[in-house]
Amino acid sequence: MNFILNLIMEAYVRRILTINDTKMKYISVSDKLYEITKISFFYMTVEAVQTDLTVNDAPENEVWDISEFKNYKVKLVNNGGQAEVIDFDEWKDKRDAR
Repeated sequence: MNFILNLIMEAYVRRILTINDTKMKYISVSDKLYEITKISFFYMTVEAVQTDLTVNDAPENEVWDISEFKNYKVKLVNNGGQAEVIDFDEWKDKRDAR
């Protein structure tokens, strides 16, 4: 049953999850935007692909900072097709050290 529920949720999110006029479409990482391609609330995972957009190119209610997904396993795919799984605590430590 959980598997079927997860499939339904993923299909729903692909159509852009809307909650109180908030859409989960992009993840902001530093100055880059990644478009969310898959999200699983059951497995707590997010996958996103890098875009050529800036934060100013997308509506504010569609952009989520990477820190909003600190409890998720996040997989980011850059323009070269290479994926990177983000360990949030490690990423935050590196960013704070700058």
